[in-house]
Amino acid sequence: MKKLLFGALFTIMAITAFAQKVETFNINNNTYYGTKAIPAEIVGHYSYSKDGDKEPIVDVNKDGTGKFQVHEVPAYPVEFWIETDAKGKINVRKSDVNENYQMVLVLKYGDNGQAGWKGANKGTFDRIEVTVAKTMGYTIILGERFMKLK
Repeated sequence: MKKLLFGALFTIMAITAFAQKVETFNINNNTYYGTKAIPAEIVGHYSYSKDGDKEPIVDVNKDGTGKFQVHEVPAYPVEFWIETDAKGKINVRKSDVNENYQMVLVLKYGDNGQAGWKGANKGTFDRIEVTVAKTMGYTIILGERFMKLK
């Protein structure tokens, strides 16, 4: 039953991605693709602590907007895309031993109101790993920002 539900989830994610416009990104001389069809299981507020709201934080909104905070820097407003292949199918790396899986978010940093090194990411793109760790009950960004699974 779990495998059937898991398969259905990925089918829905793939269909949603195909319905979205696929955009191309050049990040560090590599080509990546993405769409605004952010999967529901990664939408939400992430904290540096599992038990509280500690910085740095990440906010991922369904519409592809949000915030991303680098350590010791005010949060940047960002625009998110979920990484796909050139046809719009979400790139998902599944675990061979459990129900956990990983995806990648592409983000573009906005202006966080800071100058110098604290605002240096403005206008740049980045890729960040998201792990849906069902075995732990969390979705995790960069291995250190946590959101409880719903």
